[in-house]
Amino acid sequence: MTKRILVVPDVHGRTFWKEPLNSYLNTVDRVVFLGDYLDPYRDEGVRYDLDDINANLMEIISLKQNNMDKIVLLKGNHDQHYASVTFNKLACGSRKDKIHWDEYHQLFQRYDDLFQIAYFETVGETPYLFSHAGVTEHWLNKVNAAVWHLPDNELSLADPLIADRINQLDTTDEGQQMLSVVGQSRSWFGGEKTGGILWADVNDHPLCPSDAYGIDKVFQVFGHSRIHFESMDMVCTGCFAMIDSQQCFMIDESLQQKIVPISKFKA
Repeated sequence: MTKRILVVPDVHGRTFWKEPLNSYLNTVDRVVFLGDYLDPYRDEGVRYDLDDINANLMEIISLKQNNMDKIVLLKGNHDQHYASVTFNKLACGSRKDKIHWDEYHQLFQRYDDLFQIAYFETVGETPYLFSHAGVTEHWLNKVNAAVWHLPDNELSLADPLIADRINQLDTTDEGQQMLSVVGQSRSWFGGEKTGGILWADVNDHPLCPSDAYGIDKVFQVFGHSRIHFESMDMVCTGCFAMIDSQQCFMIDESLQQKIVPISKFKA
């Protein structure tokens, strides 16, 4: 049977994900949300209302609870600054609802076990790594030097264990420091060479990555860098797809492309 994964990029209070979920939930192996469920963009006309935003997120949480093995909920920087007090202090530059911070913090504490930072799955012969903003060589090197202390030849993005290693960062203050790394393109204060897995801008990812840490041997799928979907669907190279364009995407091992917009997918 052909393996399929439905991917939902940054939500930010939007409801574009509902129709594809209703259409494909029973015919895909996995549904991966890339995070950023909260903090709507005011210029898009989404109501910045606590009840509306909560209802949208709670519907996603309910989907997860009713489909634990099928639904994967990743966190983005706009979720982590509610979920982690440490992250909120260290990466304080993101847009957030300060008035309702306590309510959202309690929500993420209550449902903490439903969310993660990274997810790995192989489709056909291609290993995929899903995260909110993608993994760069600079950030991997920084995390390994500070936390993992692994020989270079034992650290690879193409290793299925990489997602577990990354998810463990979410359990300690030291790990939160690594998750809060902001790159130069996103920081008003200089920042690192590139951002971390919750903060990397699409421009932080080289079009042709080096072979360090097996980055060239895995296909990364992430969001975080908003695209105006009227003009383009995604930024895609041989090693990654950045898909934050207010639409869902399909990965299907029977297709020649590694990922396609749902509007162009034919079963």
